Amino acid sequence: MRLKILYILFALCLSLCASGANGDVKLWSDGALSWNDFDGTSVLPGIQSYMKAELATSPVDISVKGHEQMRLLATASMFRNQSYADSASRTELRLRYHQLQFDLLEIYRRRLQSDLNGGMTGIEADQRVKYYQELYNEQLQTVEKETVNGTNDPKMQNWEYYARRKLDEMGLPPVPTIVPSDFSYGMYIGVGAVFPTSTIKDNFKSTFTFTAGLLGGYKRLKINADITYGQPRFKNPNIFNLVDASGRSLQSSINTYATYLSISASLGFSVVDTKRFTVTPHAGFFWSGYSWNVGNYTWGSDASGKVVQTLVNTESKSLNDFDWIAGVDFDIHVHSHVTSTPLFFSGQRERLTSTVRVTPYIARATYSKDTAHFKGYQVGFTISYAGIARALKIK
Repeated sequence: MRLKILYILFALCLSLCASGANGDVKLWSDGALSWNDFDGTSVLPGIQSYMKAELATSPVDISVKGHEQMRLLATASMFRNQSYADSASRTELRLRYHQLQFDLLEIYRRRLQSDLNGGMTGIEADQRVKYYQELYNEQLQTVEKETVNGTNDPKMQNWEYYARRKLDEMGLPPVPTIVPSDFSYGMYIGVGAVFPTSTIKDNFKSTFTFTAGLLGGYKRLKINADITYGQPRFKNPNIFNLVDASGRSLQSSINTYATYLSISASLGFSVVDTKRFTVTPHAGFFWSGYSWNVGNYTWGSDASGKVVQTLVNTESKSLNDFDWIAGVDFDIHVHSHVTSTPLFFSGQRERLTSTVRVTPYIARATYSKDTAHFKGYQVGFTISYAGIARALKIK
């Protein structure tokens, strides 16, 4: 579980880093190269000009007739801040050489896009990116050798004709639409409070709580499972009401607080499900319990005749019950991110959604053991952060 959380956090960090670098990237579709695109500094001695360019795949959000869709796009990108040209090398022939390199990369991009259109996603798509990038790098070595690093104009014209012809023959392949899977999964963690009612309230006070849980879903059908922890104060330190003939307490809690623990599993259905907001009523099973340490005492008199209480021993006590729970999840989706690499078990890129979840709930509880008999409801709420993942697939 911890590993999954780290993966999600790492993917979100990558997204933030990538978003800051968008101004550095020039796509082939942005137009012809110019020397203004070479903004980097030289890191290799003796290199007069150098262009950094790579293939990649990227899910992008677009608007089609007012409806948001996601497309799986193959990109041929030139990185301005990693591309360099000194003043002496900024000639027309040298710029043609770099444009040829970019055109050749676009040929492989179109091949990659055609593969994606055939249904290739996830790890398989990443492997195909690597394959075409390697072919491109090998072709660059051939071009460099035949054109003498771009200085042989007749050879340059032959390669430029080859690139134009291939691009004309291939045309622009369509970009497939990708959609999130019907299945979702994730986790949530938060804080809240529990307020017991009726005779439960006569023995235990309300308590601040911590909650952690797992979630899953299929379309609008949702499953939650969580565990909640708190430390309520005692209202009645002698829960089992053990007293002697004079009404003096023979047992009492040692500490000020008890330990409250609950585990629940529920099934729900999203009656409202939009991009920004989801409302999911749910109901299910609820186990809750209190545990604490008590001291057992006797009463007697000391040498002066004063009545004293003597601790005999200590022991652990607990009360628990298995019952029902019902609640409503109000989810506010605050951020959505598509992973740059496949995660977890799906082998696909995934859409990660960050959600603020507010959950009011009510659960029935009846605690009965030995001489303790009380019942009521555990009424509570939780405010949590939920991370929800859904694998992406071609529509």
